[in-house]
Amino acid sequence: MDALVFTEVVKAFSPGVNVLDGLSATIPLKGLCFVVGKSGSGKSVLCRLAVGLLKPDAGQVELSGERIDTLPERKLQAVRAKVPYLVQGPALLDWLTLQDNVALASKGKPDDTRVQQAIDRVGLTDFKSRFPPEVGPGIKKRTAIARALVLQPRYLLLDEPTTGLDREAAGQVNDTLALLKQQGLGAMVVSHDYRAVERLADLVLVVDAGKASFRS
Repeated sequence: MDALVFTEVVKAFSPGVNVLDGLSATIPLKGLCFVVGKSGSGKSVLCRLAVGLLKPDAGQVELSGERIDTLPERKLQAVRAKVPYLVQGPALLDWLTLQDNVALASKGKPDDTRVQQAIDRVGLTDFKSRFPPEVGPGIKKRTAIARALVLQPRYLLLDEPTTGLDREAAGQVNDTLALLKQQGLGAMVVSHDYRAVERLADLVLVVDAGKASFRS
């Protein structure tokens, strides 16, 4: 099945307190699935479980039919290249141009064509020679997305991509997600931005009390 599948997943960070308590969900690897819920409900935990950064205490996680929770670290690197996980902060190096920050995703010698394609896909061509301190937070976040695109992923995991951004910057990021959606790239987006949910979501996964349910 071409999907991210969580089956009866349990995850606790302190004894007797399960953040995820038998959570099950099947998320197709197409379109935009927004994950919503209260703070601390385990939304970001799902992203980390999906690429093996966390292991479930019980249950299993599968990506396109392959068990992720049992893979050794050496094999998880390939999974994370196919399905990059973007944390909340853009994690850019201030002394490199935006283009050079994007190129960091290349292994060995940067692939200039792939880097330029990624920059074009998120509309950063006019900013690529600037440095992070010279641009706003929305452009920084788009740069982080472009860096992930260099890997030519099949799916993205985005953890609160608009948190801490003003309305204009958040709009820039959401416009980028809309563009990627048009280009056929799917993503799971953890978000509190309900304007983005209403505008962009193909599927909404609600996480509450350790369980998950879908709503239209």
